[in-house]
Amino acid sequence: MLNIFNLFLFLLLLWAMFMLAAGHLSLLYLALGVIASGIVSLVSARLKLVEKNSELLYLSLGFYQHFSTIFVKNFLSSLLLIINLAFRKKDLRPTLHRIKLRANLRFNPALLMASFNMSAGLFCVDVKKNEMLIHAIDSSYFKKFDLQKICLNLRDINDDNLI
Repeated sequence: MLNIFNLFLFLLLLWAMFMLAAGHLSLLYLALGVIASGIVSLVSARLKLVEKNSELLYLSLGFYQHFSTIFVKNFLSSLLLIINLAFRKKDLRPTLHRIKLRANLRFNPALLMASFNMSAGLFCVDVKKNEMLIHAIDSSYFKKFDLQKICLNLRDINDDNLI
């Protein structure tokens, strides 16, 4: 049940971050966050969205540090992308990029896919055994993504050896 517990903690952390961002800290909101996180975790387990042997959600400080860093770095660029899309200030030329992965990665490729999906202007469209198809809203967004650095970070996020 470790994975369900991790999903609960992750959702509760998101709830707390939104509470802090909105500036409305109260015991009632925290209690609602605990209840909502618990219900979503239980429903996810009941629908078998989170399996017992899943490697996608686990308790690791490196995991949360990696994705929190990506979130913080991409927050402003995501807002700028939304503004550019809303007002069409810039001509965007969508592109597809095929990335071939080595067969002996020391991390789950789903972590790399999630890293792409959290980056502004990028989305992982297809994943096959050792390659990914990445959609970029413009080639400049793909060029900003430092694939080598992300792969090095992902290699080191398993600091408690859970996977």
